[in-house]
Amino acid sequence: MSHSKPKYLQIYSEIANAIKNQEYAPGDLLPTEEVLCKKHATSRPTVAKALRLLAKEKIVKRRAGFGTQVLAPGKSSITAGLLIPNLHSTEIFTPICASLTEAAGMEAMRIVRPLELEIPTEDPCQLAEILTQRFIDEKVHGVFFSPLEHIPNQERFNRGILRKLDEAGIRIVLLDRDVYAWPQQTPHDLVGIDNIEAGYTIGSHLIANGCKTPAFVSIPNPAMTVRLRRIGARESLAHFGRDTREMLDICFHPEAPEKTAQELLDKKVDGILCANDATAAQLLRALLDLGAKIPESIRVCGFDDVKYASLLSVPLTSYHQPCRAIGKVAARVMINRIKNPDTPAHRVSLAGRLIVRESSTPV
Repeated sequence: MSHSKPKYLQIYSEIANAIKNQEYAPGDLLPTEEVLCKKHATSRPTVAKALRLLAKEKIVKRRAGFGTQVLAPGKSSITAGLLIPNLHSTEIFTPICASLTEAAGMEAMRIVRPLELEIPTEDPCQLAEILTQRFIDEKVHGVFFSPLEHIPNQERFNRGILRKLDEAGIRIVLLDRDVYAWPQQTPHDLVGIDNIEAGYTIGSHLIANGCKTPAFVSIPNPAMTVRLRRIGARESLAHFGRDTREMLDICFHPEAPEKTAQELLDKKVDGILCANDATAAQLLRALLDLGAKIPESIRVCGFDDVKYASLLSVPLTSYHQPCRAIGKVAARVMINRIKNPDTPAHRVSLAGRLIVRESSTPV
């Protein structure tokens, strides 16, 4: 079992998979709470929480004095699939999906995850197409979809996925991003953060602390979420009465971060907004190797506030995404969409917060 999620969710996942794999047949009783406590080396309240979640999804039925009985397949009233091809390569989706699953269980909605379907490919496009067809075949009620990025004909591919789901009558909630380039919008629900506001917040932080030559650093042809962060960063300059063109646009070379670091030093940049924490971590290390003093002469910020951001050699200032809140809200939006399919689309932008650490602390 994965240890990146709470113990009760680990127990929930193991039992749910055991039932799916027919280790327990409909009508069977699960082991008692006492037995499960010993097996998982945990407390009874933790086991009870996992069993309540299974009961909420109508996978089992709990009866006082009788035990926990496995229900027949199809008893769950609502099912929704996770169509997130980059689930394990983008760190924010792990806590989003954990929270989403928990919130869904409280609403008696069962989440169908890719690991349950045993998809024999790691190619993101193939994975998305196979998952889409599986969800259609299984007649799920809804799908949480995170559109693919950095693929050929990106918009056309993602719109094709949406079209297949729409034609099958499956409700869709987009996670984190739209399939269209801003400002165009799809007629589907979307839950994420306001990336323009995020970029504005970090840009304002750097400029207010005296940065004269700021730069936005990203890979070539960045994702739309990153482009929106760049728009926000430029707007922060306007707020301080400066020309938005003062925000330099610097290309990051993942295979040679020292090349980007040297360019920044040559241009006397004193404030860096990185597209994400992964970029910031590599760039920060390269700058230190070249003798840059952080934050005395150059300040560095990232986005997402991933786990290792506070553990870098110079702890990283970052914009924290409210991942658990995103998951919880997405589950509620999906329930509403399934129960009220004709209501107008909801676009929910949750507010994150700036976590200031040593990489940008004023000196």
